[in-house]
Amino acid sequence: MPHSKIQELIFRFCFLQPETREVWVACGTKFGKTMSGTGGMSAFFHVMKFGIIRHVAPIYSQSKIGMRYCEKILPSKPFYKSNKSEHTITPIDPKRSNRFEFWHGQNPEDLEGEAVYRYLLDEAAKMKRQVYDSAVTTMTKTRGKLAATSTPRGKNWFFAKCQDARERQNWCLKKGKVPTHIFIHAPTSANPFIPRESIQEAKKSLPDRLFRQFYEAEFTDSGNIFNFRPCIFGKELSFDSAENQLWLDETQINCQVVIGADWGKTEDYTVFTAFDIVRRKMIGFMRFRFVDYLTAVTNLVWFSKNYDDVLEVSHDKTGIGNVIDDLMSHTNLPYEGVVFTNREKSKWVNNLMIAFERGIIKIPNWYEMIVELESYEVVVSDVGNFKYSAASGFHDDIVSSMLLGWNCLEQNTDTVLDVITLDQLKDINLEEINIAAPKENFKSWKAK
Repeated sequence: MPHSKIQELIFRFCFLQPETREVWVACGTKFGKTMSGTGGMSAFFHVMKFGIIRHVAPIYSQSKIGMRYCEKILPSKPFYKSNKSEHTITPIDPKRSNRFEFWHGQNPEDLEGEAVYRYLLDEAAKMKRQVYDSAVTTMTKTRGKLAATSTPRGKNWFFAKCQDARERQNWCLKKGKVPTHIFIHAPTSANPFIPRESIQEAKKSLPDRLFRQFYEAEFTDSGNIFNFRPCIFGKELSFDSAENQLWLDETQINCQVVIGADWGKTEDYTVFTAFDIVRRKMIGFMRFRFVDYLTAVTNLVWFSKNYDDVLEVSHDKTGIGNVIDDLMSHTNLPYEGVVFTNREKSKWVNNLMIAFERGIIKIPNWYEMIVELESYEVVVSDVGNFKYSAASGFHDDIVSSMLLGWNCLEQNTDTVLDVITLDQLKDINLEEINIAAPKENFKSWKAK
C-alpha cells in the first residue's frame, strides 16, 4: 500500500494512467523512490499479458536491488519465476509472454533493440542523457510509458526534463486537457515513516544547499557535495600515465606544508597531497598503485623531501593497524596515524565542504581529482546517519587524502597564520604554475 498521497500518485501515473507518456519524479532521500517505481511496475506487470518492462539503474549492483524489491512484491511460484543470471522475472502461465528485465545504464546503447512497453529509470540523475534517448527509441512502436525517479543532482538533463514535464502539465491543466507528461515533487517529509527529528537533525548538520537537494528535493546550482569548481586554479594538468602521477609546484616549496596520505595496495590508489598551510593551497600530489607498503612509504619520504618544512604527515591507518606506523617510525617524518570512524569522517567532510563554500582552499586543475569530487556522495541510513564515500564504481582515494591533509592543516593553523607579509602577498595570485622537472625515478609521472 502507498505510504502517502504522493506515492499513490506515482503508482497511478507511472504505469496505470492510460494517457500518461512520461512521469518525472524529484524525490528526497528515503522518500521511497525505488519502492514507488517498482510498486507501480509490479502492479502493471501483474495484469499485462505480453511485452517487456525494464527497470534501469545507474550501475549493475543497483539493478539487483530493484529486482529484489519486485521479487518481494510479486507472488512467487507457481506464478512467477526469477532468473538471476539473466536478471529477469517471467510468469509461469503459458498463456502470458511478458517479461520483467533489470538493466544498468552504464552502456546506454545496449538498451536499444526490442520493443518495450514500460521503462523505469531509477536514480535517473546519476545516468547519462543517452540512457533516456535509447529507452525512448525502444518504445517507438509500442507507444510505451517511461517513468524517471531520482534525487536531484544539480541542474543537469534530469532537471531539464522535470522542468519540461512541469510546463507541459501546467499547460494541459490550464487548457482543461489530460496531461501526457507529469512532474511530481516528493520531499523526504512526505514519507510518514521518516522521523521528523532525523530531518531536523539533517537540517542542522548539512549545508543549506545540500539539505534542500537531498531532503527537500530541490534543484540547486551545484549537485555535488563539494562546491569546488570556484576553487580550482591553473591550467589542466596532463600526464603520460593514468596509473602513476606526480605534480609539484616548485614555486612554493619554501613553505610550511602538511601532507595527507591515503594508502592503497591493489585496486585502490595510494595518494599523497601536500598543502601550504599559509596559502591553504594544494601545492603537490603523488598517486600510484600496485606497490607494497614499504615501497609506498619510501615514495612518501621522497615526496616529502621536496619541501623544506613538513609540519606533519596525517595518514589513514584504518584496516591496516600499526603496519604503516611501524614503517613510518624508521623515517624522520613527523606523522600521525588516523582511524576513519564514520563520525570523524562526517566532521572532516563537513569541514572540507565549508572550505570550498567559503573559497578558502585552492586546488589544481587535476582531472582525476575532479572526477572523485564530483562522484563523492552521501548516503542516509534508515536511522538518519550520514555515510560519505565514492559512488559505486568510482574511487575516493584522492578525496580521502585531501580530508586527511585539510584536517591536519586546520589543526596546525591558528589565526596568526592568516596575517601575511607584503612579500608573501605578491605570490598568492600567481596565474602560471611551474611544473616540477621530472625526477630520475619518476620521469613517466611528469605533469605537463
